Amino acid sequence: MNKIFVTRLPWATCKEALKTHFSQYGNIVDGYVVMDRVTKRSRGFGFITFENSESAQSAINADNEIGGRKLVVNQALHKGPEQQE
Repeated sequence: MNKIFVTRLPWATCKEALKTHFSQYGNIVDGYVVMDRVTKRSRGFGFITFENSESAQSAINADNEIGGRKLVVNQALHKGPEQQE
């Protein structure tokens, strides 16, 4: 799977900063920071989709830090129809 789940993002992290950081592991197809619908502020997590699973695994295995904050990076889980809103 090519998609990773990134948590513990600093509140000020935008999708461009997230994509720039993770581009060191490979080509990125998509990336975004999840925003609160009401406040329009970051919820502190996001997703990155790489072109291949090797890049995703490299990002998971590495120590990642943005803005002095250590990130938690895991494989993104696919939501089944019963889990989607």
